[in-house]
This record gives sequence, structure tokens and C-alpha cells, in this order.
Amino acid sequence: MELSIDTSTSFCSIAISYKGKVTKELTWDARRNHSVELCPAIWTMMDELKLKPSNLKSVFLAKGPGLFSSLRVGMSFAKTVSLTLRIPLVSIGTLDIEIDPYIPSVIPVYAMIKASTKSVYSINNIDPIKTVKVVNLEDIENITNTETVFCGEGMSELGEYLISKLGNLAIVKGETPPSRKASTLARLGYEKLMTCGGEEIHGLEPVYIRGSQYESAKKHSIQIDINNQS
Repeated sequence: MELSIDTSTSFCSIAISYKGKVTKELTWDARRNHSVELCPAIWTMMDELKLKPSNLKSVFLAKGPGLFSSLRVGMSFAKTVSLTLRIPLVSIGTLDIEIDPYIPSVIPVYAMIKASTKSVYSINNIDPIKTVKVVNLEDIENITNTETVFCGEGMSELGEYLISKLGNLAIVKGETPPSRKASTLARLGYEKLMTCGGEEIHGLEPVYIRGSQYESAKKHSIQIDINNQS
């Protein structure tokens, strides 16, 4: 069995799966209570399934981008489980979880999570390696000249804005959070586990919305003319 944990934002998601197929999952708005709600929720779920910690064979984790405190809670718990049980840990980008339900796609797809009041973290299916970039809100209307799918938790705040700027070109998905499912994390985590194996735990760090990682992503950000990417 595998344990999946996503504490990237205020919405917390957990799941128990077998070979990437979910047996049970739960998502709730933890607000700022991840540190007190995550562990009891996991043990309750395992008790309901009559599972013991020794039944877990791997742990899958959403690594961000996300909020500083909530990401650290999930990362710390996942590392503890992995080290204590001596089972592999696999991390998946939060935006990869967001974009997955909408790909493959014949039109561009952008997954977005707010990075600041004026920018978002984003990945898209045009980039084969789905590099995380910071996109300024004022530049969003410049990066698309054709029908484009916009998805991710950021849509709860940005959906109406995108439609007002882009009209029928903006196909907005997942406006009502939560927009991520632990079942998606479980499947992606298992696929990565089978392909790459577990990760080096001590070198694994969350991707935060603020700080040095934010600045690094911002430096690598570029405006993308979708018409030139076809």
C-alpha cells in the first residue's frame, strides 16, 4: 500500500492506494491547521482500512510550489514515515498534479497557483519538461492568442479575471477549490516510483511560494507567444 500526502496549500489531501490505484482518499480545507490535522486524519483513514504502518510500502508527496508552513508539515511527515519504515519517498510537483486531468490536449493548457498578489506560478503543456515559471498577472493576456485552458487552484481567484481579459479564448477549469485530488498524486507517484525509484530524502526540499526558490523561478520566467509554439 502507498500513502499520498498533499499539503501544498490550505487544502490538504491524503490517500491510501495500491499500485497507484486509490482505495480511499480525503480532501479538506485545513486552513492553517495542517500540523494538528494531518496526522490524525492519516491514522483514522488507516484504521478504517484496518492497516498498520508496516503495510505501507512507499509514500508519495506533493512538493510544491505552495505555502511555507503547510509544505513543511507534509514534507516533515513524509520524510519521517519514509525513514522510520525504510520505504521509498517520491515527490511530485503540485502543478503537475493540477495540470494532469487536462492533458494530453491539442490546445495549450496552463496550470496556475498564486505566487503573490501580482503573479502566479505556472507550468504548461507546451513546455515538454513543464518548467515552473512565474508569470505576472498583467502579462497573462499577452501569452495567449488562441483558445487556452487555464486550471489550478489559482482559478478560484483568477478565473473571472482571465475571462474578462481574454473572453472566449480563456477556458477556465476548476474554479471551485479544491482543484487537486490525492488520487492523481497516487497515480503519478506510483508511475515515477516504477520508472525512477525512490528519492534521496535528505536532499529533498519543498518548493515555496516565497523566498530564494521564488526568485529563481522569476529569473527564468519568459513571456510565451503560443502562436509561435505550434
